[in-house]
Amino acid sequence: MKIRIIAIALACVVAAAFGFEWWRTGRPARIVAEVLPPLPDLSNAVPALRERIGAADARARRRFTAQAGLTELARLYQANGLLEEAARCYTGLERLDPSNPRWWHYHATILGGYGEIDRAEALWQRVIQLAPDYIPPRLRLGDCYLKSDRLDEATAAYEGVLKISPDNPYALLNLGRIDMERQRWDQARTKLEQVVRQTKFTLGYDLIVHLYEQMGLRTLAASIRGASKASGAYLDPPDPWLDELMDACYDPYRLGLVAGFAAHTGQTATAFRLLRRAMDLAPNDVTLRFQMGGIDVSQQDLKGAEEEFKRCTLLDPNFSDGWAQLSDVQERQGAHADAEQTLTEGLKHCPNSPGLHLMRARRLHAAGRNGEAIAEYQASIHFRPNEPEAYTELGSLYIDLGNADAGIREMQKALEADPGDPMALGIMAFHAVSTNNEPEARRWLNRVVIQPRVPHEQTATLIDAYQQAFGRKWVPDKPTD
Repeated sequence: MKIRIIAIALACVVAAAFGFEWWRTGRPARIVAEVLPPLPDLSNAVPALRERIGAADARARRRFTAQAGLTELARLYQANGLLEEAARCYTGLERLDPSNPRWWHYHATILGGYGEIDRAEALWQRVIQLAPDYIPPRLRLGDCYLKSDRLDEATAAYEGVLKISPDNPYALLNLGRIDMERQRWDQARTKLEQVVRQTKFTLGYDLIVHLYEQMGLRTLAASIRGASKASGAYLDPPDPWLDELMDACYDPYRLGLVAGFAAHTGQTATAFRLLRRAMDLAPNDVTLRFQMGGIDVSQQDLKGAEEEFKRCTLLDPNFSDGWAQLSDVQERQGAHADAEQTLTEGLKHCPNSPGLHLMRARRLHAAGRNGEAIAEYQASIHFRPNEPEAYTELGSLYIDLGNADAGIREMQKALEADPGDPMALGIMAFHAVSTNNEPEARRWLNRVVIQPRVPHEQTATLIDAYQQAFGRKWVPDKPTD
C-alpha cells in the first residue's frame, strides 16, 4: 500500500512539473509562432548553412525549444545577410528577453542600414539604458541625430562617448564636423587635427582638407592632401557585439572583410580565427590564402606564410602578388636561391607585373649589377608609370653612379606621379643644398616641412644641411595664402 501511495505521489509531482513547464513555455512558444519568418530561399546557400537554418527553424517550432531556436535563427540570418528575417526574429527576442541589449542593438543596426532612422534611434536609446558603457550604440545614436540635423542632440551623444572614452576618434571627428557646420573653425581645427594625428589619416582626411580650405589655409590643405598616399580607407567604429555574429557566418567573402578589419585594428587572434573559418568554407580562395599569409608575416611565422603564398601561386599562377610575397619570405629566411627561382617563375607567368620587375631591380642593384637593374626599373615604370617608387629608386641609382642630371629627372617624374613623395622631395632639397642653389633649396625645403609624410628625422637633417651650407638659420617662407 505504501509503495502504491509513493508511486502515486511521484506521478503527481511529475505531472505537476510537466504541467508547470508546459505553462511556462506557452508564452515563449506563442510569441515565437507570431514572429517566426518563413524559411527563405536557400537554394544557393552552402549545405552546412541550409542544415543549420533548417534545424534552428525546427527547434523554433517546438514548444520547449522555441526561444532557443529563434535565437539561433536570428544570429544565422543576420550573419549571412538575411536581414529581413533576422529583424523579425529580433522583434520576438526583444519581447522574450527584454533585458538583453544585444537584441535591440542588432535590430537597430539592421533598421539603420535600411534608413529607418527613427525606429533605429529608439532602439539604440534602449541599448544605452541597458548597457551604458558600451560605446558603439552611443556613436550610432549620435549619427542618427546628425543625419537628422539635430546638432545639439548629436553633440550631447558624442560628448557622452568622450566621458567614457576621452580620446575616441569617431566622437571627436563628428564633433569637429558639427563645429564646421556651425562655422566654429578654430574649435573644429583642434578636434580634427587630433583625429588625423591619432589615426594617421585613416579618419578625418577629407574633412580637415575642407576645413583648411574654408579657413584660407590653402598651403596646409595641399600638404594634407599630399598625405593621401599614406592614408587608409575609412573604417567603421569597432563593434565587438556585431563581430560575435561572424562565428555563425557561412559567407567566405564577408568573413574575409571582417577579418581584414580585425587585422587592421590589431585584433590578430580574431582575424586569424575568422580567416580559418573562411578557408574551411572556401579552401581554394586565393584572396583568403593571401590574407592569411599576411597575418602569418605580421606574427613572424615565415614558414606558415611561405606555405600560404606558395598555395596562392599554385591556385592562380597569374596572381603576381602571390609570387612577390613568396619570394620575399623565402629571401627573409635566407633561402636566396629559392627566392630567385620564385621571382623568375613569377615573371614567366606575370611578365607585365610592375611589382615583380621592381623586386628584380632591387635585387640586381643590391648585387651590383647596375645595368640590368636600370633595365628592370625602366620595365617597372613602363607597366606602372603613375607610382613613384621605381622612379625614385632609379633616380637614386643614377645619382650613385655619378649621373646627377639623370637622377634629378627621375625624381621630377616621381613628383609628377606623387607630388608628396617623401624620398623625391628630400633628394630634390638635398641636391639644391649640395649645389649651393639657395633659392631652389628654400623652395624644396618649404615643400618638405609641410609634407606630413616626410619623417621628422629627414626634415631635421635637411634643415641642418641647409644651415651648414648657407651659414644661416633656416626660417620657412611665410605662407602665401
